[in-house]
Amino acid sequence: MADKPMPSSFDNDKEYQETGSQKVWRKLREEPLVPLGTLLTCAALYNAWRGMRRGDHAQVQRMFRARIGAQAFTVCAIVAGGAYYGKDREKRAELIKLEAQQRAEERHAKWLRELEVRDREEQQLQDHLNRRRERKQQQAREAQAQAGAAGSNNEATAGRKEGSNVLGALSQSGGSWFGSGKKKEEDVPKPSDEKK
Repeated sequence: MADKPMPSSFDNDKEYQETGSQKVWRKLREEPLVPLGTLLTCAALYNAWRGMRRGDHAQVQRMFRARIGAQAFTVCAIVAGGAYYGKDREKRAELIKLEAQQRAEERHAKWLRELEVRDREEQQLQDHLNRRRERKQQQAREAQAQAGAAGSNNEATAGRKEGSNVLGALSQSGGSWFGSGKKKEEDVPKPSDEKK
């Protein structure tokens, strides 16, 4: 989601998204008399040119007059269209402003949502990294505790082995911690000596 482009102020703006041919067709629908006058003017000029090629001066004069009439019609269509569509253009301009304001609010809301989503993603990433760090620390503490327990167990077993070795040596020699377990024959009084 981080690769998504940020919302632009020109998103969904029809004037900026409109191609040249779309603009021409929109203008033709708005004022259809202007292109009609232009076509009549071009047709009059073409017929005047054909009349000159044939040498028909009467047709040339008629077509030049028709051209002037077609140009006048075109100018009148432009003026009348401007007057007629002027109020409509004002209403459309207000409507366009309202739509632009709504689009701006929508873009602002989208932008805020995008920022909230990015903040949530950032927070989730931080939480994930913190949990991972805590797990690693916990594993390290457990490993240290196990190593410490293993070390104390090794010392205890080594101490037990040492003690058993000492005890084994003492028992083999017949001694104890406090002295030998057997009395020597010289230390034991004989019964015959006592009677004498």
